[in-house]
Amino acid sequence: MKKCILIASITVFVLSVSATLCFGQLDRTVTDTSKKGSLLIWPLIKAGPGDTIVMLGNDYYEKVKVTCTYRSSFPFQDTTWSFNLIPNQTISWLASTGKGPDGKSIPQTGGDAPPLGSGKSAELRCWAVDSGGTQQIAWNWLTGEAIVKEEKDQSWGYSAWRFAVNSSTTGAAAGTPGRILLTGDSGNYDACLTGLMFNFVKQTPSTSVKLFPKGTVNNVLTLIPCMEDYVTNTAPTVFTDLLTYDEAQNSVSGASVCVGSDVFATQWFSESLISSKLVLAPDVANPFVNLATPGGSVYIHGKQDDRCTGSSGVPLIGVMSMQFMSGTGPVAGVPPTAVGPGQAYVKDADDVNTTTPISIQWQ
Repeated sequence: MKKCILIASITVFVLSVSATLCFGQLDRTVTDTSKKGSLLIWPLIKAGPGDTIVMLGNDYYEKVKVTCTYRSSFPFQDTTWSFNLIPNQTISWLASTGKGPDGKSIPQTGGDAPPLGSGKSAELRCWAVDSGGTQQIAWNWLTGEAIVKEEKDQSWGYSAWRFAVNSSTTGAAAGTPGRILLTGDSGNYDACLTGLMFNFVKQTPSTSVKLFPKGTVNNVLTLIPCMEDYVTNTAPTVFTDLLTYDEAQNSVSGASVCVGSDVFATQWFSESLISSKLVLAPDVANPFVNLATPGGSVYIHGKQDDRCTGSSGVPLIGVMSMQFMSGTGPVAGVPPTAVGPGQAYVKDADDVNTTTPISIQWQ
């Protein structure tokens, strides 16, 4: 796919991007949020305040076994389980209970999902495996969505990131058992993307989301590392520049964050764009608040940088919502635009590829 901008959104749209955001191109397949895949990643599942309905489908005429893992915050914890999906089956469950939205057990799956504890949030990853549950397989027929139920009866939805295996044989082994390679080459899964860009409505300044006046907007951005290790129960830390542009594509003073899955390690899992976890230069105002236009965009690229201790150049995936404060008003999910080619390898401090592939280690 030889384009400067790769579209990875539910609604495909054209976005003008500065030439400085173009990268050298590689012929790698990349993840998006609209295809069918063998691996699905939901960056944000909440069990409170509010709740989340998770939906997962097998759009194929044969049954398949699926393994899923929650990586939750408060505190950092992994929970893994497996189940079966019959042909052409779609299931759904509430994050808080692990049961269907109607309170009943999930049908014909081999068991309910484990419930997330009250007040917890998590990322969720699900992938197709063989009948023994030890080998990940090519099964480019999985789909997934989430409906995040916020407070005040507001809700918004988004599509999971989908990673296909570059194999024409459904059910074929995809790499070494227990290690999912996100490299975008033959026999392996799609690569994550070099960068993400989200559009947003100008952020309302406030010291607390509960103080937002009616008719204003709170943007909540969730970012997670594409690379994970469930065997050692670790997650990479990634330094992230949040480069902000107004509607005229004028650059606004940026912010940065350390991104990871463990909020107790001062890493960012899911926060408002006025969060105190945003790192601003001295005497620089919040760029999401101080726009000359009604809205803008933010470009996100994970890097290795000494400003974030122990960081590595791992790509990021995420989702953003815009909460319009009107008591019963809408909450809109924001589809991201992917910028640049697939990033198959961890990058060094000079943003150059190392020999370490982006992967998910699960056994």
